[in-house]
Amino acid sequence: MSPSRPDTAFRNKRHPSKDLSAPHLRALRKELLLVRADVERVELARASFELRQAVTHFSWLRFVIPGFGGVRVGKGPKASVLNAGTIGALLKQYPFISSIASLLLAKPLRARIVASAKPALKWGSLALGAWEAFRIWQQMKNESAAARAAAAASATAQSPAAQDDSLRSGY
Repeated sequence: MSPSRPDTAFRNKRHPSKDLSAPHLRALRKELLLVRADVERVELARASFELRQAVTHFSWLRFVIPGFGGVRVGKGPKASVLNAGTIGALLKQYPFISSIASLLLAKPLRARIVASAKPALKWGSLALGAWEAFRIWQQMKNESAAARAAAAASATAQSPAAQDDSLRSGY
């Protein structure tokens, strides 16, 4: 018989990566990174599709999420679709609107707006309530005046007939 050999007899003594040169290693790493990016891109697309399928009954999301259907503006085949993508395109086209929106959404200005809006809402609602009470009072006054005028008109219409009756009876 032949002498027994160890299990590592036919294995390489050096690590296989030592056989590759530096450019080959860089190319291999680049390919691995590209494959990993493709896999993550596919997973992200699948997750976004599943999310869209899960929340299809929320109609307000069509306005917020780009490419999620959108809201049609206008009638007919030339109606444009309004969603977050078209809003973004409008903001790119008109940067002044974007600047105003960012100012309004900034915290210090937003805090001032909210602080000034609370009393305005309070006094505005009180003024609206007073205005509605005044309108109701005017309607009631007009209805009572109309009722008095109708009663007076019916009384004057009945007065000649009542006079004829009183003359016939002798009083």
